[in-house]
Amino acid sequence: MGIAFSRDGWRAFVALGRGNLVAEVDPETFRIVRSFATGQRAWQLALSPAQDRLYTANGLSGDVTIVDLAANRVMGTVTVGGRPWGVAVVP
Repeated sequence: MGIAFSRDGWRAFVALGRGNLVAEVDPETFRIVRSFATGQRAWQLALSPAQDRLYTANGLSGDVTIVDLAANRVMGTVTVGGRPWGVAVVP
């Protein structure tokens, strides 16, 4: 569904919609490096300014998943209601 690249272009994160996952993909080989479970229907995503966290908007479950990239784990979800389809992160 959505894709976010790190500033240096060496990391790509892809929201996998109905798969309820977000995958980190190596942009050179297109191989999946790792993946994280999200809420239902991960549509769009964004990296934090420090690029140590990833946020996904999960349309069907009405929440946002927060991933700690440094610790390699899902921190949790925040219920936002409705059907969020996008997320923006600012300093």
